[in-house]
Amino acid sequence: MKAVQNEQNPCFVANLITTFLGDSENIIAQLSTYLSAQDPDEVNYAQVATLALTLKGSSSSVGGGRMALACSQLRDASDVNDHEECIIVLDLVNQEFLVLRENLNHIVQMERAIHENEIKRRNT
Repeated sequence: MKAVQNEQNPCFVANLITTFLGDSENIIAQLSTYLSAQDPDEVNYAQVATLALTLKGSSSSVGGGRMALACSQLRDASDVNDHEECIIVLDLVNQEFLVLRENLNHIVQMERAIHENEIKRRNT
């Protein structure tokens, strides 16, 4: 990610992380909605699998290996329509997301501080 960042787009990394976090929160909320069906036979497991795969790819691209692994487990559970396992693994996905979010927010803060210091340095 850092290699793509340059003077024309100095906040690329921070913006990418912010987008990932927002998108991930939305996907996790959608997964929760899909899996909250009272009747496990009413769950759209194909959609759960698709969302899990999407989340796996995006978390992998920002360094969230543990979250990506949890997403793989969710996809595996959805592939066999295992509602109970999907619920358990979605909780794990959410836990890993919370850890990753905290770590990525630290990176965003550092990136913004670096950018602000570069602006100050240029103006002096």
